Amino acid sequence: MASLAEKRVADAEEHAEHPQARPDELRLLEALLFASTEPLDQATLAKRMPDSVDIKVALAQLQADYASRGVNLVRIANKWTFRTAGDLSWLMTRESTETRR
Repeated sequence: MASLAEKRVADAEEHAEHPQARPDELRLLEALLFASTEPLDQATLAKRMPDSVDIKVALAQLQADYASRGVNLVRIANKWTFRTAGDLSWLMTRESTETRR
């Protein structure tokens, strides 16, 4: 029998194709992370979520949902944030031309 965490990850993968069917807890977590101007630690996220949410499982689900998208949920210095997918980082490079006299 699959663990609760495995079931939730499987459910998240299933719902990735139908975003309107995503659990509210993932939508809340997603909104918090997108709206934040800086990465958020797990404790801060947990305080903003309903008590029944296992924040570790929810973060893992959201990370799995975004793994193949243009932005990824990443952990940097024990804080969570969305970043451009590594294979698309070239889009963020800025080309400039220097005019010489």
